[in-house]
Amino acid sequence: MSSLPGFVTHYFEADKGPFRNICDLSDEEIEAVIEAEKYVDTSYNRFALGPNFFKIRRAADDLLIEKYGEKFGIKPQIRPYFAVLGAFDRTMTMYRDSRSIPINISLLAPEYLTFMYPDHFHLVWGKRLFRPDFPYSYQPFHQLLFTYAELPEAMTTYDFDAHIADAKRRGMWVCSYIEAHIWDPEIKFKLTVLNR
Repeated sequence: MSSLPGFVTHYFEADKGPFRNICDLSDEEIEAVIEAEKYVDTSYNRFALGPNFFKIRRAADDLLIEKYGEKFGIKPQIRPYFAVLGAFDRTMTMYRDSRSIPINISLLAPEYLTFMYPDHFHLVWGKRLFRPDFPYSYQPFHQLLFTYAELPEAMTTYDFDAHIADAKRRGMWVCSYIEAHIWDPEIKFKLTVLNR
């Protein structure tokens, strides 16, 4: 197993700003964003997939929030902000004008940072709430939420390094990184203070 990076990277659209979750928007607001963004030429334009994509996204987010509650025994204060363990700069190509913020893991309390591999959409596929438009093979780790402290054992148990290497070799996107979730409602403030 390779050593774990000591940071996560949050990617975002420059004009929208960091630490936002589209599922915080109303259905009408999401429709407006889809209309404004659906023809943008990026390497992966999720807005071009239309409203159904965001129904699945909201269902996946809701299941992730449930997983958080099961793990920590409390409901999170916010919907998560998404990042990747370490960096996966191909993510930058999802945005018209991308930005990124590396965040040192020591800045976050253990309950404010969780991880899934490959990502939280597999919570939906695993529960068969929606049918994926690609061949899907359920794996036990698709339903597991990890803390940073739990990741080394999970990496070994489920051989995530080999999965990631294989995905990168095949030019895949989603399976090429470990998804990170930031649950800290004060993260913007903490980074502002840190950068003064």
